Amino acid sequence: MLPELSDLEEKSYQENYPVETDNAFTPDEIEALTEFKANQLKKISKNNSVRKGLEVSFWGILSYSIARFLVLTSGTSGVGLAVAAAFFINNIANRNCLDSFKIERKEGQFEITGMGQLLKFALSTLVTAIVIWNATGDLLHMMNTSESNFKALEQKVEEFNRLPSENQNKILIIGGIIIIAGLWVIVDSVSTRRK
Repeated sequence: MLPELSDLEEKSYQENYPVETDNAFTPDEIEALTEFKANQLKKISKNNSVRKGLEVSFWGILSYSIARFLVLTSGTSGVGLAVAAAFFINNIANRNCLDSFKIERKEGQFEITGMGQLLKFALSTLVTAIVIWNATGDLLHMMNTSESNFKALEQKVEEFNRLPSENQNKILIIGGIIIIAGLWVIVDSVSTRRK
């Protein structure tokens, strides 16, 4: 009676695993299946590398476009924001470090893999956040300064328009003479340099 119980226990523990070897395939078929599996894995890895290359090129083009737009529209104030945008997009493109970070428990101890890549990702994200914060502050300061300069210029134009026409003509004539004199000095200095 006891041997039957031990056989039942062994079967209950091993019912998910085949006890007998599977002889349904011949060695040639097993070799063909192994080769087919290896070829399919090569195709999958090739497709993954092509997909990764297309994704990285897309993020690179997007980063360049955003950086160029920010610099062209904001001038030197947009350079910091453009760099921050490039850092941020670089983090998005290099997010595979999150996939490589793993915590496994082996023999009662935790084993961590990919910690260096995760720290690099976290530090670059922190630097990106700081640069974005700084660049956004610079951009807002530039916008406020340009708005105050525009209002001051608008006020000067209104004051000029309130002057009588004789005074306006005098100011225009004096301003024109100053501009012509400045251009003449620039042209003269350029011509003397060439000699």
